[in-house]
Amino acid sequence: MYDPKRGYPIVVPCVLYDDPVRAATWLTTVLELRPVVRAELPDGWVGHVELERAGSVVLLGRRGGQFAGTDSVTQVFVDDVEATCRRVADAGGTVVEAPQDRPWGVRQATLADLEHQRWVVCEHLRDTEPADWYGTVLGPMPG
Repeated sequence: MYDPKRGYPIVVPCVLYDDPVRAATWLTTVLELRPVVRAELPDGWVGHVELERAGSVVLLGRRGGQFAGTDSVTQVFVDDVEATCRRVADAGGTVVEAPQDRPWGVRQATLADLEHQRWVVCEHLRDTEPADWYGTVLGPMPG
């Protein structure tokens, strides 16, 4: 599902909101973006929404946690998350969240750059069924 080799974007901006569902409604109305994935827990809490237009994706996430103190995050797919993390300290950055495998089929780490902006680096590991991580596919995904 999140495989750049099959057309999923390599760089995905993530804008953080207190209410990503409300933001998604606004963006679909105003910018004509199309909802494609929503991660919703059984109790109705929505962690993120992905929107698409013409092959580009923007992810709407929740504020807080490893993203505290910032309003946006940029997700970048790389060939090797560990190698990317090894380069961070030498370049003056920080690994905020160490690499770990995620239920949505990627290995992922969160980095902070020289000005403390957050970057999430991902490596596609395997395709997964969104239902396995409380995701719902709302429409066709790029790739």
